[in-house]
Amino acid sequence: MLKSLSIKNFTVFTDAVTEFSPGLNIIIGDNATGKSHLLKLGYSVMRSLYQVTRDNVEQLQIQLEDKLDGVFKPDNLNHLCRHPLNLQPAQITINITDEIDNLLFSFMLQNNKIKVDQLPKHFPKQAPLFFPTREVLTLQPTFTALYENRYLPLSETHYDLCKALNLPLLKKLPTTLQTLIKPLEAELGGKVIIDKSGRFYIDTPKHGKFEISLIAEGYRKIAMLVYLILNGSLSFGSTLFWDEADANLNPRIMVKVAKVLATLAQNGIQVILATHNLFLMKELSLLVESTEMSARFFSLKRDNDAITIEQGNVLEDLQTIVTLDEELALYDREQSAYYAKKAKKVL
Repeated sequence: MLKSLSIKNFTVFTDAVTEFSPGLNIIIGDNATGKSHLLKLGYSVMRSLYQVTRDNVEQLQIQLEDKLDGVFKPDNLNHLCRHPLNLQPAQITINITDEIDNLLFSFMLQNNKIKVDQLPKHFPKQAPLFFPTREVLTLQPTFTALYENRYLPLSETHYDLCKALNLPLLKKLPTTLQTLIKPLEAELGGKVIIDKSGRFYIDTPKHGKFEISLIAEGYRKIAMLVYLILNGSLSFGSTLFWDEADANLNPRIMVKVAKVLATLAQNGIQVILATHNLFLMKELSLLVESTEMSARFFSLKRDNDAITIEQGNVLEDLQTIVTLDEELALYDREQSAYYAKKAKKVL
């Protein structure tokens, strides 16, 4: 699991440190404050650590270069540096345990290469997962082979997720996760299945199979979550990164998804998500307060030319919540418009 991440001179971040909860983590902030970059960086490093042979510095350097390039898709790796013209290297420190057990690496502008300065003693035991903004069930089954043989501008997170979806189902699922899946299948109206060709369907008791491409995108995301639990990709010790978790979900479904994420977090699966949606933020904060689960809330904000990160255990700990500020401003505009209209009628 991701314990902490220290970032210097990387994309929009000059100098930032985040301390993550082993349970639920919610990242909020205005556009262009680095929410997606924070998720992608954490995912890229953890995925690289999971894939390499232990204590092989050279292999890890190559893996980090490939993964950062594949996930961020820059023209050159050094474009990920905060200030390319001042010749300062980007430097990343990551901790995946409660012990002093850091991976420290940097990359310089001159040679466009990663330099691993310190190896960790412990490595992730489970592969992390990244949910991009759009679902990928409709890209199955041809996307994996297409990505491997053709240049595509899509982030490698899509490819990694498709590979995870290709895994067969577990023979036996833990009871806790079985209980978790039932309300989601009830919401979908059936079970998530895959045919021999690799295409996904929702199999309903009354109306038979529906191609996943005919299902609303919000429900496809739920189906994706269900299937990854069923095939063991999401299990104890996993870390799930989810970018814009609210996209294409209405508030009623958000309540169900929030409960699922909270249950995952309570059962040993670390959840790190980014959202703009005030409803989802409040729902998750309410679940945190009512269950006393381990959680962290992060607010990213621009302060002059730098990004600062506020951190707290509940939503109320944060001083800056952009969506709340804008909602209050909208209320003020509505009131002003109402009274202006009323004044015209009086005249």
